[in-house]
Amino acid sequence: MNKKNIANIVTFLNLIFGLISIFSSLKNHFIWAGAALITAVIFDCLDGTIARKLKVESDFGAELDSLSDLVSFGVAPAVLLFIFYDVWWFAFLFLIFILSGAFRLARFNILKSKFKDFLGMPITVNGVVFPLIIFFNLKPIIGLILVLISTILMISKVKFKKVRL
Repeated sequence: MNKKNIANIVTFLNLIFGLISIFSSLKNHFIWAGAALITAVIFDCLDGTIARKLKVESDFGAELDSLSDLVSFGVAPAVLLFIFYDVWWFAFLFLIFILSGAFRLARFNILKSKFKDFLGMPITVNGVVFPLIIFFNLKPIIGLILVLISTILMISKVKFKKVRL
């Protein structure tokens, strides 16, 4: 197997677990959906580390990672909370949340070599925070506030330290 494929397979595992989260949410298996998001976070942390260690970083891998991240940490958390809370007007907020995640990833792909820190909160953080909302069964108003904070922080110019494995 080509070394480059190893990192891409790990990225696909991130995407697969994001999709498992969505499918689990659709079937009202919220704990499984949250666990799948946490698993996606693990694979997202590993793919870049593996690519750097194997010296196989590529534009293709970076694009695949961003697309996977949008599904796993943008769409999947939005679907999870939208179905969990079952409040129809949250849909508007989740559309803005997903668009903010896409904006954040696009900006990251353009600026990644220009800053040593992240500009705006990394979208991957949602893969940890949103499952906690489910695991602790937080009230809709708390979930709504956390979604708003996440949305604002992703598109903000606040600097976040890069943490690498």
